[in-house]
Amino acid sequence: MSELLAAVFRGLVVLAGHLASMLDLHELWERRRRRARQAALARGERAELYAVLRDPDRTGGREQEGHVAVGGGEGVTWRGKGQRQLVAFRPEGLTLQAADRKAVTLCSADGRIELRLHPDEAPWLLRALED
Repeated sequence: MSELLAAVFRGLVVLAGHLASMLDLHELWERRRRRARQAALARGERAELYAVLRDPDRTGGREQEGHVAVGGGEGVTWRGKGQRQLVAFRPEGLTLQAADRKAVTLCSADGRIELRLHPDEAPWLLRALED
């Protein structure tokens, strides 16, 4: 009887381990943070959206992680990862280049600027750029 209980317990531990590995805890955390940013933007507050930018003027033509700040009645600004200074960000004619569940890629008309961010946050950036 004790052997049977030990085998059932071991099976439950293995099952719990498999279920835990299937959960993407990082995605759950990021989804919660995205919701908080969207709520702040809906209230008219300023929020920084995570993005990857490729721009010859700001990043030397290489992809750089950073944040695009929108909302709060202020202009759109870019802050690269590890940088403190905010830089005005006003690309002309961003159009959709590619989209999937994880990212939306926007490209400028001349193809020099490419910006990639989460699909849930792209509408907020596009609205801010229209203003």
